Amino acid sequence: MKKVIVLAALFLSACAHHKDVRPGDDGIHRVLVRAEDTDEGSRDAIKQANHFCEKRGQYAAFVNEEQKYSGDMDEQNYKNAKRATKVAKTVGGAAWVFGAPKESNLGGIVGLGGAAADEAIGKGYTVDMKFKCK
Repeated sequence: MKKVIVLAALFLSACAHHKDVRPGDDGIHRVLVRAEDTDEGSRDAIKQANHFCEKRGQYAAFVNEEQKYSGDMDEQNYKNAKRATKVAKTVGGAAWVFGAPKESNLGGIVGLGGAAADEAIGKGYTVDMKFKCK
């Protein structure tokens, strides 16, 4: 069952190479990405822009990039909450895999709780890149 879920996830992610690209009439295109941090957002935006241009036999030339925090809570609280959810997912996952039956059940609960909290917190950063295909 786990293999089916992994394969389905890989298949679905392969179909969305440049889902956030918005083509522009003037040849300047835009990719707007929400991410957990600016590095992840920039990498995703660049990847999507490159794929968009490669489909046209060209390469992406970046014109402008803006990164900003756009979350609902204070930025430092967001970072602290994200760090806590990652710890819960990691520790819970390890206990679920390596623990005895009681620890395994508790680990699963902690890991799922961390994942649910992470999803509820959402992606707090927006990266907006403008580019041309050359």
